[in-house]
Amino acid sequence: MLKYIINMIVALSFDHKKWLKIENKEAKKGSVSKKETFFLTLIGIGVIIMPLYGEISIGILSSIDNNAKLNLLYNSKPVECKPFGIIPLENMTSIAVNPQECSSRIASLYRSSPHDKAFAKEHLIISQSYHFEQIKEGCVLYANGLETYSEMLLRQGIAIVDPKFDNVEWNVRLRNAQKGSEMQQIGLHVTLIRKFCIKEEK
Repeated sequence: MLKYIINMIVALSFDHKKWLKIENKEAKKGSVSKKETFFLTLIGIGVIIMPLYGEISIGILSSIDNNAKLNLLYNSKPVECKPFGIIPLENMTSIAVNPQECSSRIASLYRSSPHDKAFAKEHLIISQSYHFEQIKEGCVLYANGLETYSEMLLRQGIAIVDPKFDNVEWNVRLRNAQKGSEMQQIGLHVTLIRKFCIKEEK
């Protein structure tokens, strides 16, 4: 069984047709039960669907600067990964309507919610492999299955969707993630951070 799973993962990484050949071969041997075949087929479908979003690679998380900047290793080369389509709290001061007040409000939120400040370090694992892709709006890191790191930050209320962001593939997902934290009134949504930090697009 373990050998079959390893073969499946390797095959999926390079060629989906190879995976189908492996599954058919193992099914004929009878080494995989119907339940296991169904479960592994679901995994296979998920991995096959993922490339529809773009060219997905696998990188190793090498370090975390803060919630807004991660560092990966891809083919032994460093890759900077800044979450796409959003403005994390760490980046708001530089574009703020009122930088001083914005910085003060963010510092206050992080003092009251230290786990939010350490979100990346608490939810991502150094030296672990992650699927990712680079698009023009930033780095798409699949940090929790098919859920992206950007969506995770939005759900936690420690980022907002960039008002300038417009990507047909991702608009709905990111806005739904933000809507969740807005409805729960968590993170920046219970503060005046948005008022002092973000110039909303009209």
